[in-house]
Amino acid sequence: MEKVLAVDLDGTLLHPEPEAIAVWSRSRYQYMSAMAARLLEEISHQMPVAIASARNAQSVKILVDQLPQVNFCGFVTENGLVARRHLHPVANGSEWDIVANLLPDWLRITGYEQCLGLIPPTSVDNPEAILRSVLCQTAKHGHIYLDRHKIFVYPTLANKLSGLEKLGLQPWMALGNDLNDWEMLGHALHPATLADAHEKVKDVVKSKEGGYCSPAISHAGTRDILLWIQGLCASRRSSIGPVEGGVGM
Repeated sequence: MEKVLAVDLDGTLLHPEPEAIAVWSRSRYQYMSAMAARLLEEISHQMPVAIASARNAQSVKILVDQLPQVNFCGFVTENGLVARRHLHPVANGSEWDIVANLLPDWLRITGYEQCLGLIPPTSVDNPEAILRSVLCQTAKHGHIYLDRHKIFVYPTLANKLSGLEKLGLQPWMALGNDLNDWEMLGHALHPATLADAHEKVKDVVKSKEGGYCSPAISHAGTRDILLWIQGLCASRRSSIGPVEGGVGM
């Protein structure tokens, strides 16, 4: 298993407060600071970086195209359903057309390959119940995942850690902030999170001797945890010395 730094995007590297690098999501921009980009680039030459996100590949590519100097070794998208060494977005998963067609007033979120993403009308009181009814009607099986105003159907239970393992990647270090990062952070020797992370995420990070919970939030918290990771990489490199033909990892 190749040791990597596994990084979540929204709430970890990306935040709503405007900064240098803008990444469009379905309804708003999220931002990454120039300082965070520089630190991530420097870290990636000490230890390869894998993105692990709930976003689809099409969305992740918007960020990756703005970080050409970062050494990315893999991309886990759609919360672990899709795992690739190289990022190449593909078309919507057509197996969900039968469900989407029965919800004509719901907006389908494009770019998802394995799961179905929808935005129900604001007038709908219980979109989860309606979606469950349509799944039953079409004999489609899936797990419903709510994300604020969006609702997703996953064909199978998956998580970011399983996506990393499909690629032969071990999260020696991991950065995340929400419950969908929990398994990945729990498996990492050195997990880190921000002060405003989900309480269960902070608990698992604090339970690790090699973990770190930043006292800061937003871009300041991102900078803090990346500086901490950078220090770990420098310590590890100095302890094992240079490796011929590699970067000492």
